[in-house]
Amino acid sequence: MFEKDLLLSSSHDLAVKNFDLQLTNDENAIAQRVKRALLLFKGEYFLDIDLGMPYYTDILGTKNSIDSIRSIFISEIRGVEGVKDIESFDIIFNDATRVLTIKLTIIDTLNNQVDITL
Repeated sequence: MFEKDLLLSSSHDLAVKNFDLQLTNDENAIAQRVKRALLLFKGEYFLDIDLGMPYYTDILGTKNSIDSIRSIFISEIRGVEGVKDIESFDIIFNDATRVLTIKLTIIDTLNNQVDITL
């Protein structure tokens, strides 16, 4: 069973309802962990500068192939506690708007299928 965590809203702020902080359920907890892992820039968290995605060094503004970038994301996802397997993973890059969208489906350690979009 997953540990409970504070629920984050769709804008990644703490979710508050009637002046109370909200907690995650198991499925939301794993999705939230994956999102948090993929949205954290390496060096951003002052208590552990090794945590996070190497956006500045290996992803943004580099000439890396989409396959190289894909493997960086998959490696990070596999390292998230509670992720058993990755069922599907798609990277969609819009050249005109320069927006990267990631859609993935994971299987957690409780064998739940969890869809995540970033």
